[in-house]
Amino acid sequence: MATEAFAWRRAFIRPGPVVFASLFALDSMARASLSTVIPLLAYAVLGSERNVSLLFFAVGWVGVIATLFIPVLVRRFRPRWVYTMAVALLIVAPALFALSNLAGLVAGMFLRTYGAACLLNLLNLYIMAYIRKRDLSRSEPLRALFAALAWTIGPMLGPYLFENFSPNLAFGLSALCAALHLLYFWWLRLEYGPALAPDEPVDTNPFPHIRRFLAQPRLVLAWILNFGRETWWVAFFVYTPIKMQEMLGAGVTVGGVVLPGGFIGGLVVSCATALLFASPLAGWIARRIGLRRHITACFVFGALATTAAISATGSPGWLAATLLTAAVGAVGLDAVCMVPFLRAVRTRERPEMTMVFSLYRDSAGLAPMALFSLLLTFFDLSAVYAAVAIGWFICAWLARWIPRGM
Repeated sequence: MATEAFAWRRAFIRPGPVVFASLFALDSMARASLSTVIPLLAYAVLGSERNVSLLFFAVGWVGVIATLFIPVLVRRFRPRWVYTMAVALLIVAPALFALSNLAGLVAGMFLRTYGAACLLNLLNLYIMAYIRKRDLSRSEPLRALFAALAWTIGPMLGPYLFENFSPNLAFGLSALCAALHLLYFWWLRLEYGPALAPDEPVDTNPFPHIRRFLAQPRLVLAWILNFGRETWWVAFFVYTPIKMQEMLGAGVTVGGVVLPGGFIGGLVVSCATALLFASPLAGWIARRIGLRRHITACFVFGALATTAAISATGSPGWLAATLLTAAVGAVGLDAVCMVPFLRAVRTRERPEMTMVFSLYRDSAGLAPMALFSLLLTFFDLSAVYAAVAIGWFICAWLARWIPRGM
């Protein structure tokens, strides 16, 4: 027993799957606790779903432009300092949200977006440096599993504190989780690893990296699939709390306790993300039937369920049921959809190619949100679900080109 306990303690302090999954879990909790609060705050400040969509679109553009220069920071400074800066941004952002005005909302969203992009880049670099390619199909589901608790509790707890107690409690919780993240990271004192050589020249022009990325079909395919996966989550996180608040009004009474509509929306999001606990099962299925079949099946299943949500915008219960069903496919993708990129990228190009790849997350808040804004000008929310479902059917078709050996 003592030997097993020592092995577990060592797993949390030596670079490996458990360490990187733990870092990702702390990052997830800092972001998850505000994931459903930010749309509610934006809706309160701006007053309509269309304006909220435009805000996410504008902030996404700024985030993409800033993300292009992350490799410059990685090459010029030690990765641990870039990582530290990124976590610090997640500590500052909640303080800006607490101002509860448009300026604080925009600034906080930008810092949160850019900090998350930096952490995604750096964590992927560390993972590629310390985990062998053949082990990625096992380590990625572990990362999703560790994040499951954060994405189960956070989307529900944030709106509950925001609406029932004080907005500052929700913002303070996010900042506290980010501070714990920073303390754990510095306690680990991670070094470069073989993928983060510090002596290579610094290239401040990001566009050659984009051209190089586009010249590699496997990287482009991985980007498109992850972009499609993230688009569903963006629509789900932004519109579910807002729609539930609209449909339920003052809320519902359960056992004499009034539960606000925003909290019910956060509860639906939490139930969906709780499915991340099944990530190891999704990874096992992918290894059994092959990555290509698994990803294709998840896209098709999620697209069908999202299509069913088109007719559910008048019924809160049916809407929640269809979206939760679609989330099964989304979580199945979360468990393994990063693997095609992590296995295809070349060692000497990792910082630059990781930067370009990570743009999928910011880009999911650009073209889709612009399209959603246009659709919501003329139609109701069912048009958004239709657009997302069509995108997932396209991704399912493209997934046929995932190499058989993965």
